[in-house]
Amino acid sequence: MNDFRNDEALMCAGLDEWFPTLPEQALRIQEERLAARLNREFFVRPPEFSEEAGPKYKIPHVRFPLWHYCPRCFRMKRTTLFGGQPLCEEKTCSRSGRGRRMIPVRIVTACELGHIEDFPFRKWIGCTCASDIDAELYFKAGRSAASLAGIKIECAACKQKRSLAGAFEKESLSAVNATCSGAQPWFGREIGAESCGAGLQTVQRGSSNVYFPAVQSSIYIPPAQAAENEDIRRVLDTPANWIGISSGTIDGKVNPQVVAAFAAMMGVDATALATAAQARLDGSTGQRIAVTEEEFRWQEYDVLSNVATDPADELFVERRSGKDYGWLGDYVRQVGLVRKLRETRVLTGFSRLMPKSDPSDPAVQRLSIDQTIPWLPAIDVRGEGIFIEIDADAIKKWMVESKPAGRVGPLVSEFNARRTARMLPPRNVDARFMMIHSLAHALIKELTFSCGYPPPRATWRLSRPSTTSSGRGLTISSAARRASQGC
Repeated sequence: MNDFRNDEALMCAGLDEWFPTLPEQALRIQEERLAARLNREFFVRPPEFSEEAGPKYKIPHVRFPLWHYCPRCFRMKRTTLFGGQPLCEEKTCSRSGRGRRMIPVRIVTACELGHIEDFPFRKWIGCTCASDIDAELYFKAGRSAASLAGIKIECAACKQKRSLAGAFEKESLSAVNATCSGAQPWFGREIGAESCGAGLQTVQRGSSNVYFPAVQSSIYIPPAQAAENEDIRRVLDTPANWIGISSGTIDGKVNPQVVAAFAAMMGVDATALATAAQARLDGSTGQRIAVTEEEFRWQEYDVLSNVATDPADELFVERRSGKDYGWLGDYVRQVGLVRKLRETRVLTGFSRLMPKSDPSDPAVQRLSIDQTIPWLPAIDVRGEGIFIEIDADAIKKWMVESKPAGRVGPLVSEFNARRTARMLPPRNVDARFMMIHSLAHALIKELTFSCGYPPPRATWRLSRPSTTSSGRGLTISSAARRASQGC
């Protein structure tokens, strides 16, 4: 829901109405990993507006809220989702024979399942008129007080009136028998296709809890073949070398000893050669479809920490050992300077009143009626960042010696009690997560002081890979973006 000039409030329509046909190639974003996870073919950038040529595509909107009032005489009028902005036709309000534009009301109602509709003004005041047309409602604002108590709703026809005091209380609308009708204005539905019946909550039209986007993001990982530098590509393109490597596989996997021998003979990195050779054997990118969020982030972690990258690709990491940083090497395994990266952020749905991120959650509303639409709206951003891998053994030693669990326990209990009160599931937060989260914020501040200004966009990815014999540990990575949002 957006405010436009001339006192108009409009809501973006569903994806079904965005394009008459499939979007053109120039608007498409290809991100194979995320597309496979979300079961889509591609993603689409919202079309840009050109001041010179105008928009090639116009994103459709519907009018919401429907109730408007005249700022001069306070008369209310209800329009339709596809109707024009209503005008007050009273003679005292007309300008040069034309009615005065009416203003959309400032409050609406929403339910916890993501539906939204107009505030039930007639039920609130107990209006006995047969319909909205028969009623003569007035929205008299700011006459006695600056609070909601100063806003009076009156019906000139049946003489019922009441202030909006208490309208934001949780059970206030249930007391007047107002329940959710399942309205989905962005689909053109003033009344839902199915009855909802959930309780309604009054919200400000422009408040932050009216809309919580559900966003899925992904750092682009180039195919393993693309990560081959010229030296590795030359090794694998030599028929004798490729026959030797591919014929010595074990259960479909390249033999590390064979690869190491060829790498030493040809003077290339053994790990990079093994990765590229295995990808050629698989005949794909070498990336399986990640189902869970943890698996998805593990793929990014593996590439940032282990896989050789190429300056020509859209993900390029230069790594240095933690020992290069003096005493910091006791705690840090390696530091990676992410010279280049591309992140795709996809809007999968939205929720209201409380933020929900899981697209399968019934409280997350869909973006389209037709679920066969092969795309979702997205943006891609490019930037650079820092990857820091913390030594797992150092963390384990800290956990034993300082015994932070006893100090963290009461904090986590209070945190989950507040989440439960807000109807959110509890989170299993341990001392390691709190330590790495605090360290991330300290690094953000230090970068701010060093640079003289805060990063235009910093996204900190915190992951907690399981400690294994390979020595993998906790990681922090940040990606500075070319966007105008804060940290």
